[in-house]
Amino acid sequence: MLNEKQLKELSVLNWSSLAKDFSGEDLLLGNGFSINLVGNFKYRSLFEEFLKRCEPSARRIFKSFGTNNFELIQEILINAKKVNELFKIGTNQRIDEAIELLKNGLIESIRNNHPSRSLIDWNQLQQLSVQLNNFRDIFTLNYDLFLYHIILKMKDKADIENRIAPYSDYFWGGKPDEQFKQFMDYDNIHPKYIYYLHGALFIFKIPPDTFKLRKGDDPKELVEMIRDVISTGILPLFVSEGNYKEKLKAINRSSYLSFCYEALEQRNNKLVIFGSSLSAQDTHIVNAINQNKNRRELAIAIHIGNKSKDELEREMKSLKAKFKFHKIYFFDSETIFKF
Repeated sequence: MLNEKQLKELSVLNWSSLAKDFSGEDLLLGNGFSINLVGNFKYRSLFEEFLKRCEPSARRIFKSFGTNNFELIQEILINAKKVNELFKIGTNQRIDEAIELLKNGLIESIRNNHPSRSLIDWNQLQQLSVQLNNFRDIFTLNYDLFLYHIILKMKDKADIENRIAPYSDYFWGGKPDEQFKQFMDYDNIHPKYIYYLHGALFIFKIPPDTFKLRKGDDPKELVEMIRDVISTGILPLFVSEGNYKEKLKAINRSSYLSFCYEALEQRNNKLVIFGSSLSAQDTHIVNAINQNKNRRELAIAIHIGNKSKDELEREMKSLKAKFKFHKIYFFDSETIFKF
């Protein structure tokens, strides 16, 4: 493992030396954030988990759609049913079976892929809610439930102090006692916002609008509430495609996801990036950050681990090449949050 002197020679800083200059600036979170919360939680594709549980014949059919997007496959299957009914072609039994398999497969994948309440350190989430409040808007690539719970912690604290919660996610439409909150593309109350760039397991497209599942006072775990909604045939809105072009297509199909992506494109202030290697699969995110050609300051977290000096240099060189218009600072990822 590289020592402090070697990291300094590589210009890998401690977050404390950047904290003041980046206080109140935007934050982009990737999967590394979630893995730090639950060590055995690997952000594998839910679709890959689903395919593993399919019979070979069903697996071939679902792979032939050429997408990992549950919602898009369901839409194609439903449209196929409508065409068959219009032209009075055969029976829809096999399509109905495929839709049911898709729905149950997603429920099972979430059950096997997402940590339950017993595996979550709630005191840790409380501490993180305080740390995240040092930033301005939060953009996240994660579609798990951790940030949802952290924001609820912030809201609870605001309620106790009789003030407005710091963060809004633009889901505030509808009546307070309703299970879902509707996406509205404006909010003049809250000072800071959260953008789920790749959707989330608790966000649903119920045509023609987009809604967020409201936890409220329901005693059930949030993940169980999500499974209940899926069981009715309504699937979560989240991006699970393998390459960035397909991810961007999924984003463009959704008014909510497009709204979030455009918000990232339009920024020109400082940005902290944590928990994402910004690999080829996330080229669309790099492009969004580069959309504004004004010179920006980016602070990018680097996971040191057991990497050699040469490995870190290559990683940093690659990131510099992605953001050639901007001023980049690198910092040790273990020095920013207290997990």
